[in-house]
Amino acid sequence: MERYLLNITANDKPVLLERILRVIRHRGFIIKKVDATQNHHSKIARIEIIVDSTRPISTLINQIEKLWDIISVETSPLQLLD
Repeated sequence: MERYLLNITANDKPVLLERILRVIRHRGFIIKKVDATQNHHSKIARIEIIVDSTRPISTLINQIEKLWDIISVETSPLQLLD
């Protein structure tokens, strides 16, 4: 099992976080942590999500990037501590 940190930047919309979480779940990734903030002035949301999976992270990133309002998705591997 691998652990990854996803840094997502997107235009803030009411259902944005729900759509991202649904894609993660449908692709078979386990959500370990979510941290989301929004800038009310610029209407930009920044979301950090830690996920676990045996699947390649590229399959998840490709699907998240297809969602409307996504500006960028960056990822980095993390070490499993638990």
